[in-house]
Amino acid sequence: MKKVKIKSPANIAFIKYWGQRDKKFFLPYNDSFSMNLSSCYTILEIEIIEEPKIKKLYVKDYDKDKFEIKHDESFEKVINFYNRAKKFLKVKKDYGFIIYSYNSFPKKAGIASSASFFSALALGFSWLFEKKLDKKNLSILARLSGSGSSCRSIPDGFSWWYKGNKSNDSYAVSIAMPSYWDLVDLVLILNKGEKKVSSSEGHQNVETSNLFKYRLLSLEKRIKEIKKAFFKKDFTYFGYLLEEEAISMHSVMMTQKPPIFYWSGKTVELIKKIIEIRKIGIEGYFTIDAGENIHLICQKKDEEKFLKFLKDQKEILQIIVNYPEEGAKFI
Repeated sequence: MKKVKIKSPANIAFIKYWGQRDKKFFLPYNDSFSMNLSSCYTILEIEIIEEPKIKKLYVKDYDKDKFEIKHDESFEKVINFYNRAKKFLKVKKDYGFIIYSYNSFPKKAGIASSASFFSALALGFSWLFEKKLDKKNLSILARLSGSGSSCRSIPDGFSWWYKGNKSNDSYAVSIAMPSYWDLVDLVLILNKGEKKVSSSEGHQNVETSNLFKYRLLSLEKRIKEIKKAFFKKDFTYFGYLLEEEAISMHSVMMTQKPPIFYWSGKTVELIKKIIEIRKIGIEGYFTIDAGENIHLICQKKDEEKFLKFLKDQKEILQIIVNYPEEGAKFI
């Protein structure tokens, strides 16, 4: 028996991925852009078993004391990904495996837990099948898990996911190392519970929103502008685009059929407070993935000011401080 341990980060999308133009290969409608998170990650240990009938998944959820074996939808997704990985890697031999997975943050709460888990699992399966993949192909394999955003957790630091034309050219690359810009992501946990509508479910109905086509049109300019702002380190314009993008995606979600309302009253109240504190010169901007919880993006020089301000806000249960991080790796 052989074991390997892997650590892979969640990521926060500055330009979002919402909707699939190809549901078989999980291809997005647009490029997306993200930062890997240092304190939101999955630790995954995978062990090879010679008996192929033995396939087990144990998960220790955030705030839980012990691992529990899973026989639910999460296990089915692992098996489906295992079979896709075999096909992608052109492997005929069947293996058994035992997987232990631990999350450092709440899962299914809009903080990209599927991205950290499936990027780790992509690296784990490449090891299981004894295939050494470059970052490009490992990113493609991660995307084929069904969690598209997991492909952005493979490269280091700041990742750009090219939408591509077909499966073999839709992958993520690093456009800057973690040390490039001293950005901070303060994850503001307002609700630790699992969201009622999963991202994978939400993706299916994106075209039913009358706003979706306008989102795609506006994205062409926003994608170009945010890349310019990033490389100029123009934080003010970068932050403006960050918030515009989050609002654009959630507007589509709220006008899908059926509509998805991820934001709660707490979310809206905290957004207002973030906008108000900017007026007194403490500069930070919000972005929100598919969930209720908020990511507040600031620069390192303002981190302590925000932490001092946020600790007194009644809406917040917990703050997780993140810096730019490396991608999926063996530990």
